[in-house]
Amino acid sequence: MTQTLRIALWLICCAALAACMDGTPQSQSRVSPADIVANVVRVDTSAFTGIEGRNLDISAAQIASDIGRALGRRMGSGGPSNANIDVRLGTVRLTSPASAFAFGGPSAIEAEVVVTDASTGAVLFGPEQVRGTSEFLRLPGVIGVATSPSPERDYDQTVQGFAAAVTLAIRRPAPEV
Repeated sequence: MTQTLRIALWLICCAALAACMDGTPQSQSRVSPADIVANVVRVDTSAFTGIEGRNLDISAAQIASDIGRALGRRMGSGGPSNANIDVRLGTVRLTSPASAFAFGGPSAIEAEVVVTDASTGAVLFGPEQVRGTSEFLRLPGVIGVATSPSPERDYDQTVQGFAAAVTLAIRRPAPEV
């Protein structure tokens, strides 16, 4: 065979091989979203500047512990642990009684969440921004003010709502392409 023919065959083989590959990296993990069980939950508070909306003095370390514990309880059962959950806390916004009067709405926590396979390090989820809210929705007006929980109770409800939102986001099936 001539050199030109060899090069042409080599290029055809490379093109055929490239056509077979779809270009998206394949996960090295065999863990499906529904099977994720937390090995460890790490909460990074380096970008967190404090609770907004209500006067509540809780340290960043305590907030990290509370979120980690709530998320660990929700994601820590159902089989052997197989995933590490990393949360980069952005904001904790509690709806004040004045805001409840004017606008209503729930308190919320926002963070970036990444889940990796505990044994391979493959990314299973994220990075994705997740917003979780208190299950207690305040109506605007006098009713919102009258039914506002204490700041401590509002904080606890919001942490639980955030843990529920993260669990739902992680365990939902990937959209069909």
